[in-house]
Amino acid sequence: MTRQEVTYSRDLGFSQWIRANLPDSKTGFMVTDLDFVVFNYKTKKLMFLEIKTRNSRPKEWQHQIFKNLHRWIKNGIDDDWTYLGYHLIQFENTNFKDGKVFFDYLVTSEAELIKTLSL
Repeated sequence: MTRQEVTYSRDLGFSQWIRANLPDSKTGFMVTDLDFVVFNYKTKKLMFLEIKTRNSRPKEWQHQIFKNLHRWIKNGIDDDWTYLGYHLIQFENTNFKDGKVFFDYLVTSEAELIKTLSL
Protein backbone atom coordinates (compact mmCIF):
# COMPACT_ATOMS: atom_id res chain seq x y z
CA MET A 1 0.00 0.00 0.00
CA THR A 2 1.23 3.48 -0.83
CA ARG A 3 2.34 5.37 2.26
CA GLN A 4 -0.02 8.23 3.12
CA GLU A 5 1.02 11.88 3.42
CA VAL A 6 1.23 12.81 7.08
CA THR A 7 1.95 16.50 7.50
CA TYR A 8 0.33 18.23 4.51
CA SER A 9 2.87 20.99 5.01
CA ARG A 10 6.44 21.56 3.96
CA ASP A 11 9.20 22.40 6.40
CA LEU A 12 11.33 25.18 4.91
CA GLY A 13 14.13 24.92 7.50
CA PHE A 14 16.67 23.30 5.22
CA SER A 15 15.80 25.65 2.36
CA GLN A 16 16.42 28.61 4.66
CA TRP A 17 19.68 27.04 5.85
CA ILE A 18 20.88 26.67 2.23
CA ARG A 19 20.07 30.33 1.51
CA ALA A 20 21.88 31.49 4.65
CA ASN A 21 24.99 29.28 4.44
CA LEU A 22 25.82 28.35 0.86
CA PRO A 23 27.23 30.58 -1.90
CA ASP A 24 25.10 33.29 -3.47
CA SER A 25 23.75 32.71 -6.98
CA LYS A 26 25.93 35.58 -8.28
CA THR A 27 28.86 33.15 -7.82
CA GLY A 28 27.25 30.72 -10.26
CA PHE A 29 26.02 28.44 -7.47
CA MET A 30 22.42 27.36 -8.10
CA VAL A 31 20.08 25.16 -6.05
CA THR A 32 16.69 23.79 -6.99
CA ASP A 33 14.46 21.04 -5.74
CA LEU A 34 12.82 18.38 -7.85
CA ASP A 35 9.23 17.79 -6.92
CA PHE A 36 8.83 14.11 -7.82
CA VAL A 37 10.79 11.16 -9.15
CA VAL A 38 8.31 8.64 -10.56
CA PHE A 39 9.90 5.22 -10.64
CA ASN A 40 8.73 1.66 -11.32
CA TYR A 41 11.33 -0.93 -10.34
CA LYS A 42 9.40 -3.74 -12.08
CA THR A 43 9.04 -2.08 -15.49
CA LYS A 44 12.37 -0.22 -14.99
CA LYS A 45 10.95 3.14 -15.97
CA LEU A 46 11.87 6.51 -14.51
CA MET A 47 10.50 10.04 -14.89
CA PHE A 48 11.16 13.41 -13.21
CA LEU A 49 8.31 15.82 -12.47
CA GLU A 50 8.31 19.50 -11.65
CA ILE A 51 4.97 20.84 -10.40
CA LYS A 52 3.90 24.47 -10.70
CA THR A 53 0.66 26.03 -9.51
CA ARG A 54 -1.17 29.17 -10.58
CA ASN A 55 0.03 28.64 -14.15
CA SER A 56 3.61 29.53 -13.25
CA ARG A 57 6.60 28.26 -15.19
CA PRO A 58 10.07 27.20 -14.09
CA LYS A 59 12.60 30.01 -14.07
CA GLU A 60 14.98 29.81 -17.05
CA TRP A 61 17.93 28.76 -14.87
CA GLN A 62 15.83 25.98 -13.31
CA HIS A 63 14.73 24.83 -16.76
CA GLN A 64 18.39 24.68 -17.87
CA ILE A 65 19.36 22.56 -14.87
CA PHE A 66 16.61 20.05 -15.64
CA LYS A 67 17.41 20.13 -19.37
CA ASN A 68 21.03 19.20 -18.54
CA LEU A 69 19.98 16.46 -16.11
CA HIS A 70 17.67 15.08 -18.78
CA ARG A 71 20.49 14.93 -21.34
CA TRP A 72 23.01 13.43 -18.92
CA ILE A 73 20.68 10.70 -17.71
CA LYS A 74 19.35 9.94 -21.19
CA ASN A 75 22.93 9.47 -22.43
CA GLY A 76 24.04 7.30 -19.53
CA ILE A 77 21.14 5.28 -18.17
CA ASP A 78 21.56 1.51 -17.91
CA ASP A 79 20.51 -0.39 -21.03
CA ASP A 80 17.67 -2.24 -19.31
CA TRP A 81 16.07 0.97 -17.99
CA THR A 82 13.80 3.42 -19.79
CA TYR A 83 14.24 7.06 -18.88
CA LEU A 84 11.01 8.86 -19.72
CA GLY A 85 12.39 12.35 -19.22
CA TYR A 86 11.77 15.50 -17.27
CA HIS A 87 8.21 16.78 -17.42
CA LEU A 88 6.33 19.81 -16.22
CA ILE A 89 2.86 19.64 -14.69
CA GLN A 90 1.16 23.00 -14.34
CA PHE A 91 -2.10 23.70 -12.58
CA GLU A 92 -4.02 26.73 -13.73
CA ASN A 93 -4.77 27.31 -10.06
CA THR A 94 -3.85 24.71 -7.44
CA ASN A 95 -5.34 21.34 -8.37
CA PHE A 96 -7.57 19.37 -10.75
CA LYS A 97 -10.79 20.77 -9.30
CA ASP A 98 -10.14 24.51 -9.61
CA GLY A 99 -8.85 24.84 -13.16
CA LYS A 100 -7.06 23.28 -16.09
CA VAL A 101 -4.00 21.06 -15.81
CA PHE A 102 -1.15 21.02 -18.34
CA PHE A 103 1.43 18.32 -19.02
CA ASP A 104 4.43 19.79 -20.82
CA TYR A 105 2.32 22.87 -21.71
CA LEU A 106 -0.53 20.83 -23.25
CA VAL A 107 -3.95 20.67 -21.62
CA THR A 108 -4.58 17.22 -20.20
CA SER A 109 -7.12 15.54 -17.97
CA GLU A 110 -6.68 13.91 -14.60
CA ALA A 111 -7.39 10.51 -16.21
CA GLU A 112 -4.78 11.06 -18.93
CA LEU A 113 -2.23 12.14 -16.33
CA ILE A 114 -2.92 9.04 -14.25
CA LYS A 115 -2.29 6.88 -17.31
CA THR A 116 0.93 8.73 -18.21
CA LEU A 117 2.36 8.66 -14.71
CA SER A 118 1.48 5.03 -13.95
CA LEU A 119 4.47 3.74 -15.97
